[in-house]
Amino acid sequence: MKSKEYKVLGILGNPLKQSMSPVLHNYWIRKHNLENYYCKFQLENIDNIRTAIKTLGLKGLNVTIPYKKKIIRHLDKIDKTSEMLQAVNTINNNEGVLKGYNTDVSGFLLGLKNIKLDKNKPAIVLGAGGAAEAAVYSLLLIGIKEIYLMNRTKSKASKIARKYKKVFSENWINYELINNSGLIVNTTSLGMIGYPALPVSLKKVSKETVVYDIVYNPVETKFIKDAKRQKLKHVTGLSMFLGQAQESFKIWFKIKPVMSSYLVSKIKKNIKKL
Repeated sequence: MKSKEYKVLGILGNPLKQSMSPVLHNYWIRKHNLENYYCKFQLENIDNIRTAIKTLGLKGLNVTIPYKKKIIRHLDKIDKTSEMLQAVNTINNNEGVLKGYNTDVSGFLLGLKNIKLDKNKPAIVLGAGGAAEAAVYSLLLIGIKEIYLMNRTKSKASKIARKYKKVFSENWINYELINNSGLIVNTTSLGMIGYPALPVSLKKVSKETVVYDIVYNPVETKFIKDAKRQKLKHVTGLSMFLGQAQESFKIWFKIKPVMSSYLVSKIKKNIKKL
């Protein structure tokens, strides 16, 4: 008996107006001559998502805010990273068996691949949501000795910090720590289009400090522009976005798609149109 063919993929979340995932994945699908299509599934709730995936015969999904945690109970199994973070951003439908993965960690680390970090200096992670925990987990994997979580609601940062050794919660924008850090990561929505800028000054940080902003819309946030002005090494959110998408595509198709300069340019142009 011939196995069922699953053609449609997509991104699940709400809102999805600014998502670049369809542009990216449909480009890769065409590039590899695949007979698939990637679209948006903006849903008010996911109560019946398991039935929907199977009825529509979806091959896979990316999952974004606000469903990364809520989706888990609808899946048959999840990978180790998803288990640790209790968050899923990729679903693969293998003959009706739904497995969840978290590719945010590999996406985050891709941005640091060619960056030399002083692992003995503390890292600062701004925020306390799912992306913040993914950043913390990633940094522990590469051997960062100390990580300080700073969030406007300190109790949320403390909740993550309690799960890991060498991770501590601190008051929002503690300059004594920021100015002596080796890495500063923004995982908040501050700096994104429609939100206020991140109110962090980089004027007194070490010249060796690396600045990483996971926001990719705009590609260059005020935080990144400030880093460039101070001549600091910096990583934009586009790296993480492309990295996590590349891993998702590999899970679905067993193909690692190429990151071409044309593709990056195409994504940047589409972001500017939003």
